[in-house]
Amino acid sequence: MRPEPTPRPPLAVSTPAEAAELIDRLAGTMADLTRLLAEESALVRAVKLTEARPLERRKAELSQLYLADLARLKANGAYIRRAAGARIDGLMRSNEALQKALEYNLAILATAHAVSEGVIRSVSTAIQSKRAPATYGANGRTNAPPARAAAPVAISRQL
Repeated sequence: MRPEPTPRPPLAVSTPAEAAELIDRLAGTMADLTRLLAEESALVRAVKLTEARPLERRKAELSQLYLADLARLKANGAYIRRAAGARIDGLMRSNEALQKALEYNLAILATAHAVSEGVIRSVSTAIQSKRAPATYGANGRTNAPPARAAAPVAISRQL
């Protein structure tokens, strides 16, 4: 078993040009990620899950870039504030937009998950009720199947 690689510390920002370039790259990544989250949310909301699936890879790539640049920004925060403080306000607005898009996206994904889970439970319950024996008990009512008598249901994730 290989040991986990130790993360390298973020690179130092030593010139105003590097600070501006980092802020611009981070703002671009946040804008791209915000657009991608909005697109994914729209597709999932429209129940176009097969069209939303290819976006996962790009979302992961953008998230990694965002986290790496954010770590570098935090590690060099004092210098960047001095060197490119005027650009920080725009970056903060981009971050707020990204946070709103993330919240909306997570709500859409959680709703889709809950709906699909409910559908699966309903299908499973319907299948189990059809498999249950139709017998009558001593009181004249149908016997409910024992809780442990549930048979597994296989579901294909391919649409």
